[in-house]
Amino acid sequence: MMIPNTLPATADRSRFHTFLLLCGIIGSAMFSIVNFTLAAINPNYDIASQTMGELEFGDLGWIQSANFIVAGIFLCAYAWGLRKELVSGLGAVTIPALQLILGITMALLGFFVVDAIHSIVIYVLFSAIMISFFIFSRRFNGDSRWTHWAVYTNITAIVLLIFFALYIRSGLHHSAYTGIYQRGVLLTRVIWNLFFTVRLLAGVKLYPVEK
Repeated sequence: MMIPNTLPATADRSRFHTFLLLCGIIGSAMFSIVNFTLAAINPNYDIASQTMGELEFGDLGWIQSANFIVAGIFLCAYAWGLRKELVSGLGAVTIPALQLILGITMALLGFFVVDAIHSIVIYVLFSAIMISFFIFSRRFNGDSRWTHWAVYTNITAIVLLIFFALYIRSGLHHSAYTGIYQRGVLLTRVIWNLFFTVRLLAGVKLYPVEK
């Protein structure tokens, strides 16, 4: 059943709850800034062809490893904020759980730099993002204030899938654009998450939608 426009549009949150939601923005922004900065100052690194994980090798590799771990911690805190936000209804537990998996896998990428393990973790991370987008889209469809977000979320998921497919294909064929495709996945998801979280922090409530 569609949630009508007659319900109050805003939500009151504690400062702690607001901080937890802000962690989603802080963690993603911090990771992106550090990642692109390391890529820019490393003379032996090609941002177009090399992956973000390859920044973990070399003298400054520990910074990128720490970047993965700290970003993962922030995203786990964000998962807690989403659980407090969604309360009940469709995806109230599943979406935060998937976000928690995303945070844990980000942290694991900082611990496991071996290519085989690193690749498996990336697949798990991407799967968590795609499943959460599918559930988000269904929940958005049930609230008239968020219906257009279902469309945006579906488009974002398609773009993510295209970038990820290109990333996998380029990795298999040692393409010169592997790094670009992987960062396309990162930035597409970060931008969606930024807009979504800002909308929540602006006070727009996402009402429960039954399964």
